[in-house]
Amino acid sequence: LKDARFQLVNFSDNELRVSLSNVSLSDEGRYVCQLYTDPPQEAYADITVLIPPGNPIIEAKDEVLSEGNETEMTCTAMSSKPAATIRWMKGDKELTGGR
Repeated sequence: LKDARFQLVNFSDNELRVSLSNVSLSDEGRYVCQLYTDPPQEAYADITVLIPPGNPIIEAKDEVLSEGNETEMTCTAMSSKPAATIRWMKGDKELTGGR
């Protein structure tokens, strides 16, 4: 175990268990357990790492505007996997793409 984040949890005749701490996106992928018999045997585990989105950031083109004018607002949720779903709400009603 060359990475210090991997720790040996249990080692016995029929079980080898490891734990991984401080998981990051680079840890995603296929892991292989090899049993050294004749012939050798292998089992695979595909690990997916999920990343919750950070707090949304809202940017407004104009803070104050006159009635009848138009403005733009942008909502961004950074660094999530899978990508976050963003909805605009005004009060308890969802805003749609129509005008």
